[in-house]
Amino acid sequence: MPHHRITDKRLLVQTLLILAALLLPFVTVGGTPFLRIDIGLRTMFMAGIPVRVDQLFLLLLATLFILSLFLTITVLLGRVWCGWLCPQTIFNDLAELIGRLFKKSTLPVASRVYEHLTALVIAKLISFNLLCWFMPPAQVVSRLLDFNANPLQFSIFLIVTLLGYLNLILVKRSFCRSYCPYGRLQTALMDQSTLNLTFLEETRDRCIRCGACLRSCPMGIDIREGFQIECINCGRCIDACRGVMERASDGAGLIDYRFGTVRGTRFKLGSKALILLLLTLLLAVLLIWGLSSRKQNAFALQRIATVEPRLLADGFQAQPWRAVIGNRTEVTSNYSIRASKADENVTLLGPVTNIEIAPNQHREITFMIRFKPSVSPSKTVELQLFSGDKAVASVIIKL
Repeated sequence: MPHHRITDKRLLVQTLLILAALLLPFVTVGGTPFLRIDIGLRTMFMAGIPVRVDQLFLLLLATLFILSLFLTITVLLGRVWCGWLCPQTIFNDLAELIGRLFKKSTLPVASRVYEHLTALVIAKLISFNLLCWFMPPAQVVSRLLDFNANPLQFSIFLIVTLLGYLNLILVKRSFCRSYCPYGRLQTALMDQSTLNLTFLEETRDRCIRCGACLRSCPMGIDIREGFQIECINCGRCIDACRGVMERASDGAGLIDYRFGTVRGTRFKLGSKALILLLLTLLLAVLLIWGLSSRKQNAFALQRIATVEPRLLADGFQAQPWRAVIGNRTEVTSNYSIRASKADENVTLLGPVTNIEIAPNQHREITFMIRFKPSVSPSKTVELQLFSGDKAVASVIIKL
């Protein structure tokens, strides 16, 4: 009786990942990107929520969460990331799949040409998709078509395409086998919670030495020799062994995914996995809290030190300041800057009213603060930012 094939499941997962990578840059939530690091806006969009570069703690939390989640997956699933989810593996698998289709119906020379064309098309797709994660796709297309006016972006597109093409033609699996440090990291993180691809010890004597597992392995290793750091847990050897052994009486293969190396070994949550799981949950909670409670408006003030204060004829002093106002909402807002009512002798001069700022944009305003010099060496003043008639932020400065 034929057994289910790991390859079908792996191809399904990889297909979904490719579709997600291609389509997510086009997905919007309420007019904002669902997920993008927009360089032009200096903003990262997470689930449609804009996070400006000045909200560094949220970017840091997001980075730590992704890293912690990645390490947790490593401890629990081992090298499944390498064999199933890693972009290097996915695009090499895609190139090999297309190459096998052409090899069946064309001459060797033609199939070699198709291999290079396939690698070039995939490399261009990767390069275009990568740019779409940093700017709107429509903008990427328009700038690539008008390459004379946008030489930097077009150069990046060509360089990434060239690197992707050389990777698929020359580097291929050798990067995973010889250069990628992830395998060494995974070895250090292994414990009783880690899923392994293993040659089952209890059925070792049934092996007929056909070599099907060795021929199917993209890394060129022999799983019968035990754990090897080059193994990426792709599962091809499982399918190859089942294809041979299903002709036997029980049809069971001799290679499988296991926690441990003996049939019947149960999953045990080890200390490394437990610590990483708790850390990942904590970071997720902090990130959600940070995104939900982040301030909708930014307000920062800086004295212009290169311009000296001026003494006015009425005895007051005028001092130049610069304000940076950020609108982190999804609608255009109108702002004004006012001095606190407690500071009766302070007046603001310049464009401090009717400051219109588009959604998720910042604007810089230069104005003067008119105040009566104090006998004290420094005078503190509270300046408030209003959106309509509501005070949304305030900053205390020293004149």
